[in-house]
Amino acid sequence: MWTIIFKATMVTVGVIFFSQIISFSIRWSSGQPFTAFVFLMNSVLPLLTAFPAGFMVFWQNEKLRVALRALEEANRQLEQRATRDQMTGFLNREAFFDRFRALRRTRGTGALLMIDADHFKAVNDGFGHQAGDRALELIAGAIQATVRGEDVIGRIGGEEFCVFLPGVDSREASSVSERLRQAVEHLVFEPAGGARRALTVSIGMTMDNGAGTVSQLMRRADRCLYEAKHRGRNRVVSEPALRVA
Repeated sequence: MWTIIFKATMVTVGVIFFSQIISFSIRWSSGQPFTAFVFLMNSVLPLLTAFPAGFMVFWQNEKLRVALRALEEANRQLEQRATRDQMTGFLNREAFFDRFRALRRTRGTGALLMIDADHFKAVNDGFGHQAGDRALELIAGAIQATVRGEDVIGRIGGEEFCVFLPGVDSREASSVSERLRQAVEHLVFEPAGGARRALTVSIGMTMDNGAGTVSQLMRRADRCLYEAKHRGRNRVVSEPALRVA
């Protein structure tokens, strides 16, 4: 409000100043005296008209700016709801694959990680869905803290996540995968009564050289994930030859 009053006041001062200059010039050129009454009228009339008009204009502009900001925020929230998982803040399944395909076109190579929370059903059944949600939030935080800013993370299922690491080689991808596995393993999760329960993830990793389709790449990573589960969970399995990272 004070900003609006200040702006309207400055406009009014400017109008009064120019009104006095113009009036003085006209009277001086026509030989008429510039009296105190003329000076007063040139001050009072703009004050009575310019200030209210300026105030209304700036007030309406401010209302419009507020409305536009609110509209932009509403659009941002709608877009976020359409593309983001509400619990983790990661891309949802559709948005992840859209971003994944776009990055493959521009970067060409990288690594795809499929991450699945181990024994998650036991957490839900034993401690309730609220505890299960907390476990997922902790795992999501560990994933977020481990990957790079340019990497793409998506929640593609209930307790399943995907990460695409653009531009990495197999050694870098294996290092990220193992750090991620360890980060989850070291999480402190106490679902009930202060008793700690271990959280772990199994990770299937496959390299992407730009060949083949996204579906084919997902099937390869899924086979690695299945093998990680089969070998006892809490491990990273990668191609080629389904080696353990």
